[in-house]
Amino acid sequence: MSQELVNTYIANCADFEKVVRSIGANDLSRIAKEGEWSAAYVIHHMADADMHFATRFLHILTVDKPAIVPFDEDVYPDRLKYAARDAHDSLASIIGLHKVVANILKLVDDADWKRVGIHSEKGEITLADVLTLASNHTKSHVEQLQEIISSL
Repeated sequence: MSQELVNTYIANCADFEKVVRSIGANDLSRIAKEGEWSAAYVIHHMADADMHFATRFLHILTVDKPAIVPFDEDVYPDRLKYAARDAHDSLASIIGLHKVVANILKLVDDADWKRVGIHSEKGEITLADVLTLASNHTKSHVEQLQEIISSL
């Protein structure tokens, strides 16, 4: 089961990279629909979210019942300057984090998949739960990027 979760995570990460690489440089910052994010904003969001997920994985594996703090993604584009950031740098961060996280998670013992963190809104969540959330998050943004591409 745990290896299946890791394989799904790896596949979703590969899909994300493939879709991003299919977007032309001139289209990265284009907004397909009023009020929606550009592909570059999605890429920056994923880089930031993946840093949060990586920290959660490491904390759950190394600290007994660590606090897991949620983040408000709505303030990130302004406060973290998405409009001025380089989408290629964010993609490089994503690819690197995915590789490191996948390498770590491939080595996790069966018992460690049941280790928990304490989420301030959701309560106890296992390492497996967090990996499922991260994997689903990546998949949802693959779909979002595909919608953006088809709307350009």
